[in-house]
Amino acid sequence: MKSSTWYKITLLGAAVLLVAVAFAGWNWFASSSAPPADAPSPASGMVNSSAHVAASLATEGDTGIVTLHIDKGWHVNANPASLGNLIAATVWIERDGARHAAQATYPHGQSSGIVIDGTDILVYEDGATIAVANLGNPQTSRVLVHVQACNTKGLCLAPATITASADRI
Repeated sequence: MKSSTWYKITLLGAAVLLVAVAFAGWNWFASSSAPPADAPSPASGMVNSSAHVAASLATEGDTGIVTLHIDKGWHVNANPASLGNLIAATVWIERDGARHAAQATYPHGQSSGIVIDGTDILVYEDGATIAVANLGNPQTSRVLVHVQACNTKGLCLAPATITASADRI
């Protein structure tokens, strides 16, 4: 009787493991230092948030305005994010190969119409602007914006860090 129960538990455990592997993929077992052999390379057209979000930068002296250019039907999370597990739009300054948090003044987000656990999710849509101070020398620094784009149907893309250019991309 005991061996029959043990056999059933073992089969159940194996089934759970197979389901976990099916959902997580073999990447779960693979080394995290290298992508699996069948993973698409960045040049293969894998879509991330930069496919729907661009940023431009207007400067005057040491200050600037970053404008987000977001495709219709898409948005990014406001800063601060409405929930701890959401990725907020964040501006960074890159100088001498190192990234530093920018002195940014983030606007209040707009309601997305999505409520999670009683919290209204606030977002930025096309045309949102973020004021940035102490940009530094434009010849030796870049302004970067980290975003995660989500559409109105609930699809969120992988986050991307985009460069705020002087001209709209």
